Amino acid sequence: MRFFGILVIIFLSISSFSQKREKKKSVIPENQGDSLKLEAMLIDAEKQLILENFAKALNGFTVALEMNSRSAAINFKIAQVLTKSGEGQKAIPYGLKAIELDPENKYYRLLLARIYQSVGFDVEAAKTYEQLLELYPSEENALYELAELYQLTGKTEELFAVFDKIENELGVKEEIVREKQRIYMKEGKPDNIVREYKKLIAAYPNESSYRIELISFLIQNRRLEEASGEIVEYQLLEPVSSKVTLLKSEVEWRRGNYENSMELLKEAFESPTIDFESKFQILSSYFLASTSQPERARLTKLTLGLAEEYAEEYKAQVFAADMLYGDGEKQQSLNYYLKAVRLKPANFSVWQDILNIEGELNQTDSMIVHSQEALEYFPNQALLYYFAGTGFLIRKEFKKAVKMLDTGKKYTVDPNLLTVFYGQLGDAYNGLEENEKSYKAYDNALLNDFKNDHVLNNYSYFLSLEGKNLDRALEMSTQLINQHPDNPTYLDTHGWVLYMRGDFEKSRKYLEKAATLDENGTIIEHFGDVLFQLGQTEEALKQWERAKEAGGTSELIDKKIAERKLYE
Repeated sequence: MRFFGILVIIFLSISSFSQKREKKKSVIPENQGDSLKLEAMLIDAEKQLILENFAKALNGFTVALEMNSRSAAINFKIAQVLTKSGEGQKAIPYGLKAIELDPENKYYRLLLARIYQSVGFDVEAAKTYEQLLELYPSEENALYELAELYQLTGKTEELFAVFDKIENELGVKEEIVREKQRIYMKEGKPDNIVREYKKLIAAYPNESSYRIELISFLIQNRRLEEASGEIVEYQLLEPVSSKVTLLKSEVEWRRGNYENSMELLKEAFESPTIDFESKFQILSSYFLASTSQPERARLTKLTLGLAEEYAEEYKAQVFAADMLYGDGEKQQSLNYYLKAVRLKPANFSVWQDILNIEGELNQTDSMIVHSQEALEYFPNQALLYYFAGTGFLIRKEFKKAVKMLDTGKKYTVDPNLLTVFYGQLGDAYNGLEENEKSYKAYDNALLNDFKNDHVLNNYSYFLSLEGKNLDRALEMSTQLINQHPDNPTYLDTHGWVLYMRGDFEKSRKYLEKAATLDENGTIIEHFGDVLFQLGQTEEALKQWERAKEAGGTSELIDKKIAERKLYE
């Protein structure tokens, strides 16, 4: 019964309103039976409209219109039904008829304007809104919808005229000011933006945030004198304010008075009224603007204080880590990244930072532990398998290295990273003395990147040690030294390939150069070996003794020296 009551109220409002305006022209049925029939028809049509049975609603209102052809309200309802059912163009004549019958009804004009918009008749929509505003200058819906229409159609001049009407009729509105500022920002008109801020401040003098925004805008645009003047005005309202202290600090920073700026910033940070997010944003902006090491050092000190004060804030720990890494303090940076990942372990980028630093610091054991820990959260991240596999490779745990690298390459979509995986797999299989698998992995790596230095070097060197496919080995080592003529490792590899081919004169040339560039025991021992092959026993002995002193030689070095003979 309550639902029926609502429908009756709707009907009565339509009927009584339309009858008052249409008394002279109305053709409402005069006998009671027809009136009751019309009433029932309108109630049912309104019910169908509410239930979104648009076809039935349209049929009902159409029949009602036949019974009362001069009803503005029924024309309005038919226009409404057609609009809701997506037939905007068919709705237009009914909207126009409703206005013709009742020209002062603002809701009829609003509906017609919206119908025009829905079918893309923007000019007609604008005219309808403007006609409505001539009748009702303070009609808020019309003002805002007309503004939106001009905004969507890019008519800036007309849009600003409507903004002026809104402010004249309704007063200064924040959303209007914001939209004006957005447009002025796009047009590069900072003076106009400042003017709008001042308008907001005048309209809402007790809203301090507007003045803070104005000061920040002036500082960002290096209008420091104006900013200082506004700070003085602000202090009249709030003599003691940590926000003011922050703003003063930023002004001093922009003027190059870094010591004063840091003192003010430190003072502001000690205030409990400044939250973490504000402090974080301020320090971030200062770091971006810093240009000298002394400035960064002061900021880093404040950043570390922030990380200590907010020990449970993930962003504080990451920020401190980033700053320290930028200053070259890798171990300290690592410590803060580790704190961050304990607070928020499901963050891949921080794990990546941790593993990169541990790799740079040769912290192999930690790199293995942390890569495996990260895999618990990111089991499909190829890079984590790479770090774990590389760690096991360094520790000569070749089976574990193969397992990690072979799994990781399945998740790799980057061809460059896939090359690295195959290269490391080649090294791991070589460590297991599974040479054919090693060479196959190297071949796969070179399919992706035929110039990969690491693969070319190790592949050619291991082939030479086995004395196998030396032509291929020579081709690869030659490519290497052409690309890197002064790299002692690659010179040694090329020289050793030539040595294994029996080309001792050429081998000597490259091994001698390598032994001159790098005090490496293996390289120097190789140089001694080729000298011995060339009959220069005394010189070979000197190089072997030099190699032993450098370290990293073969197990045969003592025997070579003691017996003055070459053992391979």
